[in-house]
Amino acid sequence: MKPLPHSSKAGFSLAEVTLALGIAAFCLIAVFGLLPVGLTSNQNSTEQTTAASIVTAVAADLRSTPSTSSKSSLYNISIPASGGASNSPQHLYCDASGSNTDASSAPYTYTTGNYRVSVAFTPPSTGSKAATAVRILVTWPAVIENTANGSWPSRFSGSFETITALNRN
Repeated sequence: MKPLPHSSKAGFSLAEVTLALGIAAFCLIAVFGLLPVGLTSNQNSTEQTTAASIVTAVAADLRSTPSTSSKSSLYNISIPASGGASNSPQHLYCDASGSNTDASSAPYTYTTGNYRVSVAFTPPSTGSKAATAVRILVTWPAVIENTANGSWPSRFSGSFETITALNRN
């Protein structure tokens, strides 16, 4: 029997395989480190979009309220008459779809709604054709605060605010 000629086989050495695994692990750690940042950014974007939608719905509700009515039809927001003084904010609580939810929970607890909507009016000083300024602030999470003094919310992690005009003439 004749011995087989010595053949040279090509392959990766153990050092090369270890180095390749190390580089791949380093890259995966970097990618996994960016995941929480991406998720947080996505959540913030979703909350801002929802808050903008709620502001749009509240403003549309106020604009569609007839000038003969003192309360909006959808959110039941009291609208002051012309010549009245600037009033303190009214608060309501909404879920992500913009539906009004119950705010009967004890102070400083989360409500069933995710968003707190604060609305205040600055009516014109006379009964002229001037428009009423409306400040709408949506904050989240919807923590019920002591609003006996009619103050604006101070405990929230995110907010969306707009000021618009309401023509009641």
